[in-house]
Amino acid sequence: MSSVFRGPAIVLVAVFALAACGGAGIGTTVPQGAMSQSRAHKASGSYNCPSNPKGTGILPDGDFSQVADESYGYKKDQIFAPSWEVSKGTIDFYASTGPSNPGLDGLCWVDMDGYTAGGIRSSGFSTKPGQMYMLSFLFSGNGGSGPTIKTLKVSIDHQFTQFTWNISGGNDLGNGDYTIATWKFRSTGKFAVLTFTSLDPRKSLSGAAVGGIAVTKS
Repeated sequence: MSSVFRGPAIVLVAVFALAACGGAGIGTTVPQGAMSQSRAHKASGSYNCPSNPKGTGILPDGDFSQVADESYGYKKDQIFAPSWEVSKGTIDFYASTGPSNPGLDGLCWVDMDGYTAGGIRSSGFSTKPGQMYMLSFLFSGNGGSGPTIKTLKVSIDHQFTQFTWNISGGNDLGNGDYTIATWKFRSTGKFAVLTFTSLDPRKSLSGAAVGGIAVTKS
């Protein structure tokens, strides 16, 4: 699928927060490899989700290529890919192809709102304290239902920012509309955890769409 940009489709609102000394951070920090549940649907070879040709940097499985190219719904605490679990509510994981699953640039993707607003969290990955990093991901909105403005919170290494997507006028993933969202952050520890959280109303059925996630040195 080719990228289509229709005017001001995305509004980025940066809201950075560092944890106070001795206080709790915004993100949840778990050691690398801490996910132990085995609920992800796995496959091999061509049946896996496609790999992002640009890679995912230091982030494990940011393109979800280690899991079967199939669509499923998941709820909190379930693992939907080897390095990813649901951190809040419910999500829908979509295959890369199919009439109702257009994919993000041909990749598998996550609708952040399943039958409730949800969230996803990566396993821990190694970082160097003080190093600047760039998070990038393919970003759109599922236009199947409201809200019109999809709001996504991204947390990493005790910092966070917000992204919004407006589906007005058919500006949604179903019509091939998406962009590449980016955010720079500075690592404060030897490993980090990435979390995407929907800030849509709790009973939202269609949320922000994310895929092709990568973290690289900036």
